Amino acid sequence: MSNENPLIEINHLKKYYSVSNGIFTNKKASLKAVDDVSLTVWKKHSLGIVGESGCGKSTMGKTILRLIEPSGGSVVFGGKELFHVEEKRFMDQKQLRSLRKEMAMVFQDPYGSLNPHMTIGDAVKAGVLRHKIVPREEAVEYCIEMLCACGLEKEAYASYPNEFSGGQRQRAVIARALALRPRFVVCDEPTAALDVSIQSQVLNMMLDMQEQMEFTYLFISHNLQVTRAFCDEIAVMYLGKIVEKGKADEVYYHSIHPYTKALIASLPVSEPGRKKGERKIINSIPSMMDVPQGCRFHTRCPYADEKCRTEEPELRQIEDGHAAACHRA
Repeated sequence: MSNENPLIEINHLKKYYSVSNGIFTNKKASLKAVDDVSLTVWKKHSLGIVGESGCGKSTMGKTILRLIEPSGGSVVFGGKELFHVEEKRFMDQKQLRSLRKEMAMVFQDPYGSLNPHMTIGDAVKAGVLRHKIVPREEAVEYCIEMLCACGLEKEAYASYPNEFSGGQRQRAVIARALALRPRFVVCDEPTAALDVSIQSQVLNMMLDMQEQMEFTYLFISHNLQVTRAFCDEIAVMYLGKIVEKGKADEVYYHSIHPYTKALIASLPVSEPGRKKGERKIINSIPSMMDVPQGCRFHTRCPYADEKCRTEEPELRQIEDGHAAACHRA
């Protein structure tokens, strides 16, 4: 992808929270939700972020968009610096508001994302009018077109969220995000709450829309199988760190990090007669307030040795375009 231009450049991104150590103490602990993450998201491509619940995926997505204020690092969007914490440079709120239409987010819970007292049409139209996507007199027709493009009937415009199924609500949320004609869309577990049959419909619709309107997706999911099918590249996240990244098929079929291998081995086998990989993972995920020294995965890795317990591995290139943070790689 060296001949293409990046849309998003994320450098050493951090998001820390100060959390109380207990009820009877004033001492604070640092919860490192996102800890020194660097990624590049290429124009018109999809980057998948995969990991267990609580690893920092959603926090990272919100921090990139400055829906959550960062603790460190920098993000450049389309050549414009959103922030650089160490150098105390932050895009001012007026500029950021004007840029919001280019950066959209699809949240995990479609019902919680919609105001139950607003019709679907009003929810979609609010952003369209706010950012002057089309002239006011054309807004209703434009919003109906977007809802239809996302697989809903034109009658959906005057309907309320409680009249829809989960899949229909998610389509409405996606229509609301894409109606702004953004360049970059963060999808936070967009199909996690949906039935498997509906998941494939929604994902195929999102891919069709990407082809038509040339969106760039950051796709956050715990399902590596779905992410491989949807994304061009995958980054695997564990306890706030990226532990492996590369082209989707490379990460899925030729994984390097023991954590990635464990995630793949835990997937159900859909082909009769195919042997399921051995799930080589032990213990439970540690607390983010008590991150292990050395390699963060060593407390669950069956291959860990003394070096893993004392030295934190760097994310380094193992093959062309394929990187992993593992001493054994």
